[in-house]
Amino acid sequence: MQDQASSLRLLHAQALRAPSFAFLGSSGSGATTLITELAVGLAYAGLRPLVVDCRQGQVLARYLGVPTTATLESQVVSQGGLDEMMTQSRQGVTLVNLFARPDQRALFSAQLWLRLGSEFAALERDAGVLLVDVPSPVLDPVPSAVADNLILILTPDAESLTAAYATIKRLSNTHGRQRFNVLVNRVQHMEQARELFTRLASVASEFLTVSLRWLGFVPRDPAIRRSQALHRPLQEAFANSESSVAFAQLASMLPQWHTAETTHAGTGFMDMLIAASRDWAEQEKGGGQ
Repeated sequence: MQDQASSLRLLHAQALRAPSFAFLGSSGSGATTLITELAVGLAYAGLRPLVVDCRQGQVLARYLGVPTTATLESQVVSQGGLDEMMTQSRQGVTLVNLFARPDQRALFSAQLWLRLGSEFAALERDAGVLLVDVPSPVLDPVPSAVADNLILILTPDAESLTAAYATIKRLSNTHGRQRFNVLVNRVQHMEQARELFTRLASVASEFLTVSLRWLGFVPRDPAIRRSQALHRPLQEAFANSESSVAFAQLASMLPQWHTAETTHAGTGFMDMLIAASRDWAEQEKGGGQ
């Protein structure tokens, strides 16, 4: 009876927040574009996406065609709360800017942490899914490390395979992550996408104890650049383009990709982000000991 009650409590805790998906890719891999388009596809399907920007530069705001906002790092000074960091696109995508350098997140007071964590938890309960644009783990590994699911972006570019393997190795060896989902971007056809995935899976399985899962691919499409020049998502500007159709199909499948390997079922993303940043700062201070 005790075990059954414990299981019910765990299921209830898991239902309190939406699953998070961190998108990682080498420079120029198109991760931010993928997040933008998947979020729009989810919004069109009525699935209430919450997009979390953990990268510097506010590129997501530009791609979604919304005004820039305050960042998480600015809260140390302004303390205006989540409203200052949040906006919504006309397609129904909620965007929250959680960019802050890891050393700055570690300096948040307990009161600020509690307030922001509580405000963000309310957003998570209302959302269907969290899409997180994360920085390179070399610069800041924390947002990737605390996400429920990791989506690795692979492209035909020469350095993409090397960068993807390095990311897998870092997150596996340093943060214990073992499950990686792979989405192939900017390819000519399915065969090219499958060949890239197979190469990465072969190298990873030879040297690391990790699991890679194929998610799908997005074809190369010049319409994407045209939509970005218009500051409009592809699915709004060029709904019938090849990539637009692919994004819509992938968005419909995205909720089924959730197979979390973390053990933070009842803890919100913001709470995990700040707590892990404090741990990271302590490790850095101690030289990783």
